[in-house]
Amino acid sequence: MPIRTPPRRKPMNLWKGRNAPWAPGADSSFGKPSSRNGTRVLRACFVYYARFKGSAILYREAKALIERGFEVDLICLRDERKEKIFQTFEGLRVYGIQARPTREKKSCSYFLSLAAFCIKCMVFLSGLALVRRYAIVHVTTPPDLLVFSSLIPKLLGAKVVMDVHDIGPELYMRKLQVGENSWVVKGLRSMERMAAKFADHVITVTDLWKERIVKRSASPSKCSVLLNVPDDQIFTLRHSQDRTKRGTMNIYYHGSLEEHFGIDTLVEAMPKIKEMVPLARLHIYGSGRLQTDLEKRVHLHRMEEYVTFHGTVPFYHLPEILKEADLGVVPTKGSVFSDEALSMKSLEYIALGIPIVISRTKAHTMYYDSSMVNFFNPGDEKELATCVANLCNSKGERERFARNAYQFIRQHGWKESKQLYFRIIDRLIGMENPPQVRKELRPAMR
Repeated sequence: MPIRTPPRRKPMNLWKGRNAPWAPGADSSFGKPSSRNGTRVLRACFVYYARFKGSAILYREAKALIERGFEVDLICLRDERKEKIFQTFEGLRVYGIQARPTREKKSCSYFLSLAAFCIKCMVFLSGLALVRRYAIVHVTTPPDLLVFSSLIPKLLGAKVVMDVHDIGPELYMRKLQVGENSWVVKGLRSMERMAAKFADHVITVTDLWKERIVKRSASPSKCSVLLNVPDDQIFTLRHSQDRTKRGTMNIYYHGSLEEHFGIDTLVEAMPKIKEMVPLARLHIYGSGRLQTDLEKRVHLHRMEEYVTFHGTVPFYHLPEILKEADLGVVPTKGSVFSDEALSMKSLEYIALGIPIVISRTKAHTMYYDSSMVNFFNPGDEKELATCVANLCNSKGERERFARNAYQFIRQHGWKESKQLYFRIIDRLIGMENPPQVRKELRPAMR
């Protein structure tokens, strides 16, 4: 669904004047919490160094609070410089305060972009907080430094949630290719400790990362796990289809085209897969630093006829696109950081009833077993090709894996995780009688 923009809205001046979001004339509730019929209106703000259209998790949690009766703002990146700063989507107020058209290839450019966002966010969020008087500020990391952008809201009474989507020290060990005893990693661990202490609650996305955070940064009572399960109002179980009658066997990969996600392993395996499964076609959705190199590799080995790059798409269009998938592949590498990351794309495939071939990493084997998914050793393109070919050639096995894996979503899906999230929020704001949950919104996809 395209993001709606308010008609005739003047460009926002972030620094002064009545167009600023915190200018006294810009909001009737300036300087005080607003109310409806004598009841205080609760507000929340989400902060994430990511583009909104590419972040199903950010939307999932923000939408949940709207269902809970909150007014919700989001501060994030926008896709293009020409894109409007302020937009709305399904009741959310979205502020794209910084453009990030492409991912930076050099480390210095990447960290400059991060630093600029942190500074802008602190200024922008501080101004908004004077007007909006948030009850909750939910900051998704990395970077952990971003948590401190909520200083003014916290001083004004907001409770701060630190949501560790990617664990910082290990992530940058991977990005910078440095050891755990380097001064950079030690500094990042200190930053994690300070951010966790500053926050009122810490959320992370795997039990493995919770163990690390509890060991070095936060008490167990202050830390919870919310798996990256998809919104069940968007990613719904589809009916099994046999598309071999159409003359193709569609293999899908979606997400970041980064080395630690193993997309290079999948592309290397495709000639062997094509040998064993003549109808195989690989569809790649996403962007990242490896995209140019991968496109060159596909051209060099003449794979254009069966490997297609489709670019990025908004998260709310993914289910419609993935309904054509016979098989999903999650080829995550088994090294520092990625070995303990539970792939969100795997959970999205499972929620849609798509069977998956997945790397045998520490996190994947913690949550899945061999009755649910078809494992291969990380980085082994030959074993990957064999696993993919075996599933492509057996409709019965594909259905068995999809059926067994879906039981995981039944037990640990967003319906269950959302209730845990509500309990965390209710406890933080001291809400003894939480409002009745609104009927869930279902985005219309066009």
